[in-house]
Amino acid sequence: MACRLIFIRHGQSLGNKEHIYLGHTDLDLSEMGYEQAFLVGEFLKTRKIDKIYSSDLMRAYNTSLPLAKCLALIPEKREGLREIFAGEWENKAYENLIESYPVSYGIWQNDVGNAHPDGGESVAELQKRIINEVVAIANENDGKTVAIFTHATPIRSFFAFVRGLNTGEIKNMPWATNASVSEAEFSHGEFREISYSVDAFLGKISSTFPKGV
Repeated sequence: MACRLIFIRHGQSLGNKEHIYLGHTDLDLSEMGYEQAFLVGEFLKTRKIDKIYSSDLMRAYNTSLPLAKCLALIPEKREGLREIFAGEWENKAYENLIESYPVSYGIWQNDVGNAHPDGGESVAELQKRIINEVVAIANENDGKTVAIFTHATPIRSFFAFVRGLNTGEIKNMPWATNASVSEAEFSHGEFREISYSVDAFLGKISSTFPKGV
């Protein structure tokens, strides 16, 4: 049987709003991020979802709560669903990263699949982590539908893997927007993409990274 996986990127965070690289830094959603979380809950509440998983970082977990309330489910926190660990880049403004880490952050901007934040986790390591975590979730939920609330780099790198892209090709995939919905199916050990970064339900409050991040 197949497992349907519904991925939701967290709503706009305070880091997104202030143009700060968060990584594992645990800041909450912005006011607009909470509005987006409500709307994604409304968008998905009629789906038959058996279980909700979330990164343990508050911006993802708090995005999951409106849907969880609608479905009377308790999200299960998974550390493996966290954003990339950014090491020395944690909680720094993008403009400061450009100035302080021109080579390594330049790779992030232009060839994200081969990027490695100074003192942190590489995108390749993050991709391996998120694939392993999603495979584990899928195997635990054969024949079911699950919602997974996570972050931009996990979603981008995971769906690049599903599309068969190598690390050098991840740069060709767009970032999933805040509170957008992406779907995949896992069957007989293989993933199939269904949709990526659907956010029309957000209307005028759709948001994403500024250009050049």
